[in-house]
Amino acid sequence: MPIVTLTTDFGESDHFAGVMKGVVLSLAPRATLVDISHQITPYAVTEGAFVISEAYRYFPKGTIHVVVVDPGVGTARRPILVQAAGQYFIGPDNGVLALVYLNERSRVRELTNRKYFLKEISQTFHGRDIFAPIAGHLAKGVKPAMFGKAIDNYLRPTNLNPVRIGKRHWTGVVVKVDRFGNLITNLRPDNVPDILTRAFTLVAGVTPVEKLVATYADGAYGQPVLVVGSSGYLEIVVNQGNAAKLLGCVAGTPVELTFY
Repeated sequence: MPIVTLTTDFGESDHFAGVMKGVVLSLAPRATLVDISHQITPYAVTEGAFVISEAYRYFPKGTIHVVVVDPGVGTARRPILVQAAGQYFIGPDNGVLALVYLNERSRVRELTNRKYFLKEISQTFHGRDIFAPIAGHLAKGVKPAMFGKAIDNYLRPTNLNPVRIGKRHWTGVVVKVDRFGNLITNLRPDNVPDILTRAFTLVAGVTPVEKLVATYADGAYGQPVLVVGSSGYLEIVVNQGNAAKLLGCVAGTPVELTFY
């Protein structure tokens, strides 16, 4: 039985995610549907890219992932299918799948064969009319080559990795705020290794962070600190508190790191 996952910014109060499931199941009734998240911040493409990049590696080969964070729905941006790590990823060519093809050997196809879309295609709901039908047909066994030709000019965002702007200075970004208010950045010890051995100041929002600890509980109450989270990224956290509220940060907030 094929596995189809859904990751969207649709939330759970509307019918959108449920309709996509209905489209998939009408084509592949034996498919197993898994919700990764429908709570991506609206329009936050980078956050969607982070979430799917953290989830896919724990699914078996052959899994089909549908990722819809698509503020450009109905415009000239292309629908694509990415084959990577023995799995399939369907979504818009707007960077939401970028952390997959930046980390894995990938083949990217533009979805052009309208035979596999719904008959009527709206300008505002390609999740229902294009992405979910492709997932359903793929789950039925249709070969990827039937959906469209391979392309190499897909979008490769440049803001997904931190940037070194000086001998001791880096800039990055908050890629996600989790439900505890932890600020997950795009900084990792492997791309800023001095974080483990040197004094530093990380500025995000209104309060500088100057201490790296091993666990959430090692931080003093009310004091923002850094931890290396389960994803391997540096997170700004507050022991039993909400770092996002304390620092006034959201997904997309820039961060600046300086070593001494």
